[in-house]
Amino acid sequence: MPFAIVAELPLGTYRGAAGDGRPERIPSLARLHSALLCAAGFGPRAVPGDRKDTLELSEADSLALQWIENNPPDQVHIPELQVNAGRVTAWRDDGTLEKPPVKGTKTKAASDTLRIKKLGKQPDNGTAVNGTFQWIWTENLPPEPVRAVLEQLCPDVAYLGTSESPVRLLATAAGEVDATHRRDRRAGLFTVGATGVTLPLPGRLAELAKAHREMTGQTPPVARDRPTQTEVSQSPIPHREAIETAWYSPVHAPASDVPWPQVIVIPMSEAIPEQRRVAWAVAAHRAMVRALGYGAPAMITGAYPEGVGRPANRIALHFLNPGLKLLSGVAEQPALAILVPGAGVDAADLEALHRAAERMTELYGPRDARRDREIPVRLDVDALRVIDGSRFWAPPEPGMIRLWHTAPPAIPDTRGGRGAQWNFAHAALLSVGFAWKDQLPKASGRGDVYHRNLAVRASEAGVAVVHAAAIRTSDVWRYVHKINEHAVVRPYTAYLSMGSLAGTQTIQAIGQSRHLGGGLLVPFDVPEGVAADEVTAPGGDETWA
Repeated sequence: MPFAIVAELPLGTYRGAAGDGRPERIPSLARLHSALLCAAGFGPRAVPGDRKDTLELSEADSLALQWIENNPPDQVHIPELQVNAGRVTAWRDDGTLEKPPVKGTKTKAASDTLRIKKLGKQPDNGTAVNGTFQWIWTENLPPEPVRAVLEQLCPDVAYLGTSESPVRLLATAAGEVDATHRRDRRAGLFTVGATGVTLPLPGRLAELAKAHREMTGQTPPVARDRPTQTEVSQSPIPHREAIETAWYSPVHAPASDVPWPQVIVIPMSEAIPEQRRVAWAVAAHRAMVRALGYGAPAMITGAYPEGVGRPANRIALHFLNPGLKLLSGVAEQPALAILVPGAGVDAADLEALHRAAERMTELYGPRDARRDREIPVRLDVDALRVIDGSRFWAPPEPGMIRLWHTAPPAIPDTRGGRGAQWNFAHAALLSVGFAWKDQLPKASGRGDVYHRNLAVRASEAGVAVVHAAAIRTSDVWRYVHKINEHAVVRPYTAYLSMGSLAGTQTIQAIGQSRHLGGGLLVPFDVPEGVAADEVTAPGGDETWA
């Protein structure tokens, strides 16, 4: 019968920090291991130590913790989460002294004044949790002595993470396990849906015990303990050599047949205005190609050898602003989204893309802005995430219908048909057809005939254009980066219903600039039964006309 350790958070909130100080989304097994160690070394099961007035682990508890180090869980249950980024900073005394800056005329009394340092803390930073966390063993089950120790030790754990995350911990034999993720040794940072869980390695118990002895073993001499004008905290950070990150893939992960089944999301230090996103996407694309150098795959460069068929889509670069409702919650900071196509991509291409993404730590803006060249936007590659392209956006609320609007505006893929009337609604249908060509029934014909048939295929899939209107401007650089000198750039905005072609959570883009910052379809919801002429999408962050 499977064995599980179940963590219930009575306040419905988890708060913890990783080794680099970043907030943790979920409690790791390494954190659970440390919490059990604390309970074993300071709780009622602790035994007298070698030194006077000290406690240490019993042999049975030590063996149980070593068993966890050697036998990580093969499954985990991660409940529904909502990560909340801190917006408020509260200040408290740090317990160390500092010499404050002196303004104006300096006096001896002012220069000798010391004050207690203030430490900033974000009390609203944490993860809202709907359910329990579970670490589940179905293969390497604990022997009876280890199981008995864990069952008695778990109730002595007061909290996971900070003291603001009280926990009820239970070790039990599970009947039917409710695992959401299973350990996958082939998964990694760029595996869609995979979650990294920090595990303790053999020797982690000894590593933590050594750090504790070094910190508490000897009272510092008086001379070293005197106050100084500027003090720093003396609490050392425990070593982290005996830990590693293991990856757990979703148990139920159906394959998604969408134009871009993977999305690499990298948080950024600044938001990019809509009117500048095409130019910044071009800058990001050049940075990726430059990072890889000679031999970058055509999926990234867009330059395919002569005679090689071009896929419907290659990678697409788009910028996300805070406030967008993603599946993982409301986006708290701007980000670069790299949309990865599903067709015509091999393992070598993906490996090259992953290398390029990991190297993009900063991004210089378009060449026409001197300030953009001098002050780069920072990309937090350490917080990089890979999201399923078919489950990117949050689903609509009950009673609401999902529609889509182009933000930034789209550019028609062709000049339009000859003879019969051809408007922006037809252009939008055709652009949808180009993006979804691999998922639609094959259209026949050549030239204008093929274009009309492809637009019909999109319409037959339920795609409907609720609104489409041209933007009249001479600033064509806002919408495209390279055009034929005789071509006419005709940007437009559109509201669409995707019918049965795209799910309500699929990320997608349309138009000639869909691969470089333009034509991203951003979802918006309207009440059921609303008239088409009353539909209005949320406005962009700038006026385009």
